[in-house]
Amino acid sequence: MAAQKALKLPTVEVFGGYSHLRFESTTLGFSDQLNLNGWNVGLSLPDLYQGFGVAVDISGHYAPAMEEYNFLIGPQYSYKWKSLRPYGHALFGKARDRLRQPGSTELEPSSLGRAIAVGGGLDVQLSDKFLVRAIQADYLTTSVFSGTQHNIRVSTGLIFRFGKH
Repeated sequence: MAAQKALKLPTVEVFGGYSHLRFESTTLGFSDQLNLNGWNVGLSLPDLYQGFGVAVDISGHYAPAMEEYNFLIGPQYSYKWKSLRPYGHALFGKARDRLRQPGSTELEPSSLGRAIAVGGGLDVQLSDKFLVRAIQADYLTTSVFSGTQHNIRVSTGLIFRFGKH
């Protein structure tokens, strides 16, 4: 029984919310950058060791001309100050882009490539179980369709916390 009391399960946080992606689509032949709207969800273990943790981040963004999905994981550092928690992360994974060309063909060209997101944000604690992600901003590079895109992603939403903290 004493061993069970000494064992502290890590805090788990689930995030979900709105996301906006400013996509550098000129590398794909578009005349200007695209603004894509979508969603962002995540799962994190925010405090495995003195503020260091790990985060999984999945997002989907849509515009009439294309859609992009990002699947990322990596280290995260956060610091709690009063009811605020600023954090930074470096996430690595894959991006799946699909070009939409209505009426031209049954097949929509798609590409799977590497993705790296470096950024962070600010969470505001509402209660023991709920936080608001006031902002998450990432510099997101993707390598799809034989090119590299330099993008900006901004997200906001709610966090639900499980476990001890």
